[in-house]
Amino acid sequence: MHAGQKRFLEEHFGASKWYGRGGRGRRVIKNFGFDGSEIVGWTLERAQRDERAAPPAIRSLWRHAESAEEMLAVDAFECASVKAAHDQLIEALGNIESDAVERRGERNAVGDVAFGLRDTMVLFARANLVLLIRNAGRAVVRVGAIAREIDKRLVRQLESGRPK
Repeated sequence: MHAGQKRFLEEHFGASKWYGRGGRGRRVIKNFGFDGSEIVGWTLERAQRDERAAPPAIRSLWRHAESAEEMLAVDAFECASVKAAHDQLIEALGNIESDAVERRGERNAVGDVAFGLRDTMVLFARANLVLLIRNAGRAVVRVGAIAREIDKRLVRQLESGRPK
């Protein structure tokens, strides 16, 4: 990303208030992956980890158990640190082609910092991970509750210090 674009995004999204700050100290999650149990009522169709990406990325596709029309794409980026995760978050914000994305500051917002597009897309960072959850099917799905479900698992993993 061009330095000028990064500065613009940092200013536009108020990065001075959240950049480099994590809610769980310096704890990180290593070797993150999806096993299919993360989203109740959804089936993991595929998950692929790309170790060559910087940072490593897991791209997954989920299908709702009751409707083939309802699908989600969930991408996870495993960064080396909270700061690296926030850099990745800014990079992801720069790749979203909508000016309607807003920072989620409400009390029950997910992650250490979160952004959303109404309730159809959520982008958040928790510790060293960045997750992007968005619709991928014909029917529009509300993703806020799904993001909270995934984030609760991440918090439990960070608190226990063990894999899910």
